[in-house]
Amino acid sequence: LNLMGTGKAIQQMALPYVYGAMVFFSVIFAHAVDFFMHEFAHSFMAWALGWKDNPLALNYGKSTIDNILMQQQIDENVRYAPIFAAHSGLQGALIAAAGPLIANGGGSIICGHILRTIGKKPQQTVWSLACMWLLAWLAAFNVFNVWSYAPLRALSSHGDMALIAEGLGISNWLLFPVVTGFAVWLAHWYVRDILPNVCRNFSDFRFGAAFGGTVLGSTIPFFSIVGLTGNYGLPSALMCIASLFFFTPAMMAMFYLSLGRR
Repeated sequence: LNLMGTGKAIQQMALPYVYGAMVFFSVIFAHAVDFFMHEFAHSFMAWALGWKDNPLALNYGKSTIDNILMQQQIDENVRYAPIFAAHSGLQGALIAAAGPLIANGGGSIICGHILRTIGKKPQQTVWSLACMWLLAWLAAFNVFNVWSYAPLRALSSHGDMALIAEGLGISNWLLFPVVTGFAVWLAHWYVRDILPNVCRNFSDFRFGAAFGGTVLGSTIPFFSIVGLTGNYGLPSALMCIASLFFFTPAMMAMFYLSLGRR
C-alpha cells in the first residue's frame, strides 16, 4: 500500500513536468511554423510579383542554438529599396503585408475554423485531441504575432508596418486604426470563441483547466516584448508595456469568463 501511495505521489509530482515538456515542444514547433509562414509569405509574394528570382532563398543565418530553436538570424531576403525606387509602392506594400496580415492573419483564421470543426465532433479520438492541441498553439502564435505588428509596431519608422504605409503613401497614423482593428478582432475571436471550445474538449484531463491560461500566458507576453528595448520607438515601447500588464490579464480574464459561460 505504501508503494502504491508512493507511486501515485510520484505521478502527481511528475505530471506538471510532463505538461511543461509538452508545452515547451509545442512552443518550439508553433514558433517555427509561424515564423516560416511569415517569412516565406514575404518571399513568395516578392517572387510572384517579379522582385525575386528564388522564393526559397531566405537569409538563413548560421547553425547556432538561437537560430535553430527560435530562427533568430533568418529573414525574408527581400530588397524593398529597388521596389520603391521603381515607383511600385503598392507591390512593396503587398509584399510587406504578406507576412503579418496575409500569412499570420489568414493562418490564424484557418486554424480557428479547423478547431471549431473538430470541436463539434461528439466523440474525440487521440488524434483529434492531438490536432486540437497543436492547432491551438499554431493559432495563438499566428494571432499574437499579428498583435505584435498591430498595434505594437504599427507606428514604427521601420519594419513591415512602416513598409506598408510607405508603399501605400499614407501616414503610419492612418494605417494604425485599420490594422489594429483587425488585430483586436482576431484576438477577441480566438480568446472568446475558439480557445474555450478547445479547452472544453480537454476538460476530462488534469491539465484541462490550465491549458487555455498556459497558451495565453505564454504567447501574449512572448510577442509583447518585441519593442520593450525601444528599438521600434517610444510609442511601441509604451504599447508593449501596456500589452504585458493590461492586455495579457484582460485576455486571460476574457477567456475564463467565456469558459464559465459554456
